Amino acid sequence: MVEVSVIIPTTLPEGATIDPVERLARDPFDDYELLVRRDEGAAHARNVGIERARGDKLVFLDDDSIPCAGYLRTASVALDAYPAVAGRVRQPDEARFTDLELPWYDQGDDTTSTDMLPGCNMAIRKEVLDSVGGFDEETFGWGHEESELAERIAQEHHIQYVPELLIEHTYVESLPDYIEKSYLLGRADVRWWRLDGKSLRWLVRQSLNTPIRGESRLETVRRIAQRAGWLAEIAAG
Repeated sequence: MVEVSVIIPTTLPEGATIDPVERLARDPFDDYELLVRRDEGAAHARNVGIERARGDKLVFLDDDSIPCAGYLRTASVALDAYPAVAGRVRQPDEARFTDLELPWYDQGDDTTSTDMLPGCNMAIRKEVLDSVGGFDEETFGWGHEESELAERIAQEHHIQYVPELLIEHTYVESLPDYIEKSYLLGRADVRWWRLDGKSLRWLVRQSLNTPIRGESRLETVRRIAQRAGWLAEIAAG
């Protein structure tokens, strides 16, 4: 038995440097195990990690999440107090798009209740996942899988935002990366709406009636890519 199990899905090859693994190895807290999963799809990889975890406290990071000093001690203490914890995510100063509105990243300076869990920085007691189920890998390979899980958790358990549980994480590396991510999230939007029982007529109306022009050029680009994702997923049935 270990105190904390850290689950990291990755597409990086064997032998590649995984940033959070390197960072955690330098931390004094050593009562943890690492489960680096290369299974196809982030949701599936995390579910395999959950099944194989030996700890009762589960921490989820992405392979490019950079935990702050004392990260795992903070996660462990937070999970003593709360069943599920959303951490704080900051983009590095050198990140290209630091002005994006990402409400699930940095939720402020104060500890508070929330209904959002950032997949790149969250901690959940294993008993919570035993009660509500894991990630919905049949619907979501990548994109919104953590948001859908947070929705189920919030129906039965409390989620607390703890800003001291801090990582650095770059949202996108380039404009093409931003466009691709917006498109894929648009497809995930439709899968989530279908899961929620929305009809084909509702989906089409949503796609046609949502304004494309945003308050900035970057927001307009996001909406166009998102709309393309919606229409592609609707057409795919």
